[in-house]
Amino acid sequence: MPATQDTSAERMTAYLDAELPADEAAEFEEQLALDPEARSEVEMLRKMMSLVSSLPEVEAPPDFAEKVSRRVRRRQAFTEANWGLVSLPFQVLSIVVILVVAALYMMAQLEQRPTGKMEREAIPGTHEAGKMPSSGPAPVEP
Repeated sequence: MPATQDTSAERMTAYLDAELPADEAAEFEEQLALDPEARSEVEMLRKMMSLVSSLPEVEAPPDFAEKVSRRVRRRQAFTEANWGLVSLPFQVLSIVVILVVAALYMMAQLEQRPTGKMEREAIPGTHEAGKMPSSGPAPVEP
C-alpha cells in the first residue's frame, strides 16, 4: 500500500458511518479497490458494526454511576491501605540494616589500635597541667 493512501481505522469508521464527504468517500473507495488488506478490514468492521447494532438495548439502573463510583473509591482506599502494610516491613528492614552497618563500622573502628603514641591536642583558650595558654589575657585571681 503506498504511503500516500490513508486507510486508518478512523477513516474506515467514518466511511462506514457515512460521515465522509462524497469526494473523500469516492477517493477512499478507489483506495479500497487497490488494497485488498484494507478492503477485508473494512468488511470485518462492517460485520462487527452489524453485530453490535443487532444487540438489544440495555438500560442501566438509576443508581449505576453512584455504585460504580463507590466501588472505585473503595478499591482505591483498599489499595492504598495495602500499600502501607506492604511498605512498612521494608521501611523497618531498611532502618535495621542501616543500624547494623553503622554498628559494625563503629566496632571495626574501635578495634583498630593506633601504631604510635597519640598526643592530646591542646584546645585553644584552656591550660594543660598548670601551663598557661600562650595567647590571650591571663585569668585574674581573686
